[in-house]
Amino acid sequence: MPNPDLQLGTTIVVAAVIRNGAGKILLTRRPVGSHMGGLWEFPGGKVEAGETPVAALERELREELAVSPKIGSPLTFSVHEEPGMRIVLLFFAASLGEARPTAVEGQQIAWVTPEDLPSYPTPPADAELIGILARNLES
Repeated sequence: MPNPDLQLGTTIVVAAVIRNGAGKILLTRRPVGSHMGGLWEFPGGKVEAGETPVAALERELREELAVSPKIGSPLTFSVHEEPGMRIVLLFFAASLGEARPTAVEGQQIAWVTPEDLPSYPTPPADAELIGILARNLES
């Protein structure tokens, strides 16, 4: 039987927690004028029909940052609801190796220390993970 909570109005989104060699975490800034524009987020995007979450995350990071990431294990998830919309956000660990991300869509990119994460305004769905990472717990 279908799960009524995962029907109309639910969008599955994937996001990557990418650390560099210095332990900083990659954030990108949503373009002003977009939904939640100006907020900082973990890079990623919507899972399209027929895609697995990992395939969607690989595609999104190629499109947004011109990198071919190695996607690691799932870290956590978050559910965010707005009128008429539910977002299920799946967070994955990811690495870039020696690749350097490029702002393909003109977005701002920042490498942020875990303790500085709370000073960046982020979407509500990221809040719990931001808190965990800011406390520098293993993820």
